[in-house]
Amino acid sequence: MKVGGICAEVGVQTGQFSKSILGICRPSKLHLIDLNLQDFPIRELFHSEVDAGAVFLHEGDSSAILQGFPEGYFDFIYVDGDHSYHGVKRDIRVAASKLTDSGFLIFNDYTYWSPAECMPYGVIHAVNELCLEQDWEVVYFSLAHYMYCDIVIRRRGVATHRRTPDSVTAQDDEPS
Repeated sequence: MKVGGICAEVGVQTGQFSKSILGICRPSKLHLIDLNLQDFPIRELFHSEVDAGAVFLHEGDSSAILQGFPEGYFDFIYVDGDHSYHGVKRDIRVAASKLTDSGFLIFNDYTYWSPAECMPYGVIHAVNELCLEQDWEVVYFSLAHYMYCDIVIRRRGVATHRRTPDSVTAQDDEPS
């Protein structure tokens, strides 16, 4: 992911993954979006980053909140919110237009079933539909415990940035 970019995390829960995004990707702006930011000490955890204007907290429905951003605003959006098919579809519908042309959508829990919650997930179905119907491509897939995998997609035909000291991305699609 582009260092210094603008990104969002949909579904923050404890904020631990948000800390990883800050530490690894070093975005200029990180928008944290969750239905409820009160269950965990998110405001305290990111107090200094919020004061510095690097982290922004948004509480409420993710698709409604994303709708408020300009088109082409985000370099990537990490989606880990409502895991139902319809919930993921709502987030996709809005998030896709909020990305830069070379932006990435990243989905957590790319699985059919949650063994921890004993319930179906709609992430695979919704993401696969986007890829097939709107010509998005998979650029990264991460296996995880209990098959709570991550998948990174982008619009087909868009090359990523070359690896430089200022980026954390893979090479272009074409060999140099």
